[in-house]
Amino acid sequence: MSEVKDLEQMVLDGEMTITEFACAKVDGSLERMKERHPEMLWTMEIQKFMWDSYRDAKKNGKKLCFFGGSVPTEIIAAFDCLGFYMDTIPFRLSTNPNLTSKYIDEAEKYVSASMCGLDKVELGAWLSGAYGMEPDLFVYNSVPCDSSRVAYPAMEKIIGVPAFSFDHPFRRDERGAEYLADQIEDFIEFMEEHTGNKLDWDKLKYYMENANRNFELQKKCADLRKHKPCPLPGRLLVLNGTTNAVACYPEMGDLYEGELEAGQMMIDLGMGACPDEKYRVAMLQNMIWGHAKIMDWMEKAYNAVAVMDAFGFQGDIYYEHLDDRRDCLKTMGRKMQNNPMIHGASGPSRYHLELVEKIFEEYDPNVSMFLGHVGCKHTWASSKIITDMIQDKYGLPTLFVDLDAIDGRYKSGDEIKDQISEYFETVVMK
Repeated sequence: MSEVKDLEQMVLDGEMTITEFACAKVDGSLERMKERHPEMLWTMEIQKFMWDSYRDAKKNGKKLCFFGGSVPTEIIAAFDCLGFYMDTIPFRLSTNPNLTSKYIDEAEKYVSASMCGLDKVELGAWLSGAYGMEPDLFVYNSVPCDSSRVAYPAMEKIIGVPAFSFDHPFRRDERGAEYLADQIEDFIEFMEEHTGNKLDWDKLKYYMENANRNFELQKKCADLRKHKPCPLPGRLLVLNGTTNAVACYPEMGDLYEGELEAGQMMIDLGMGACPDEKYRVAMLQNMIWGHAKIMDWMEKAYNAVAVMDAFGFQGDIYYEHLDDRRDCLKTMGRKMQNNPMIHGASGPSRYHLELVEKIFEEYDPNVSMFLGHVGCKHTWASSKIITDMIQDKYGLPTLFVDLDAIDGRYKSGDEIKDQISEYFETVVMK
């Protein structure tokens, strides 16, 4: 058996926790990359930072704060707590269907099979005692979807630690920002009560400054993708999704610095992610976490690069007045509303429509794919509106592929490739 299968079996047998498994996988990838592609080590360092930090949080004297959905991670960090984004577990395990299926099956003893695979893996892994981490606090949001609105309150009861829940407003205007800012004030009081410390504004400023740097760099990386040929591979879009977990840490900016340098070098050399770029793909709906290699395959098989997906936009929202408490908290609220998957999928369909239209206006794709995670029923509801707009305004027919980005039993990578191949060969190439 391969090393990965050996580690997987240890988790299945209860001899290794998920956290230990993730750390071991990252370490193994780093060692292989040192031998084969040392120039690409920067792509793995963010994973190393994340998982080692989670594993060692208590050893390093930090309280561990589990969080679900979009929450103000800058505040968690400012209280010297380590925020653990629970979705990183299903993301990390999605390429190991034996593990995801085990935890999904465990969760389905208690919840509906229609619940999103992300939430089922998180719940099932906790019920199985597989995390290898014990939280001190739990904070979550009422977005992005009905599935999370069921899963997070249930997990609050099961985990049994002090918890805080945000009520996400439907509207995204000044009143919505004020409503969230009031809740963030309440969250600060919650953190002060359960950590025994008062908020240190200078510490919070440090993390807000990091967030400003990281999102500015993310925007620069996104702007590079407008270039023809696209200098960055589609796979990096998936890696950039780690922003949701560590947006306020300097290590996230270090990843973007490496990405920016690599992309600019490719432009200077007149090269692209595909040697002969023919197709620029807009990837709509969610990421295909369990089958990210499909991005590489499209580049090789069809000279088609994913130039942007719905996670790539975080918007131009920055902390501008770092000594103005109320302004910062309102900005924090706006950032919560603009966080993937919330920015396009939580609220009126026009938010999703505007997001997709921006992709088509700025990145000039000539291929449209709706690779729809079955758990995201709320985005499927607006899919017809969006693809009709793409057809009417840009003359492009959209490929619909239903898949489960977490549960590999739903549809295999080969089945997804077959659908994409048929679309390219019968529609796009003709």
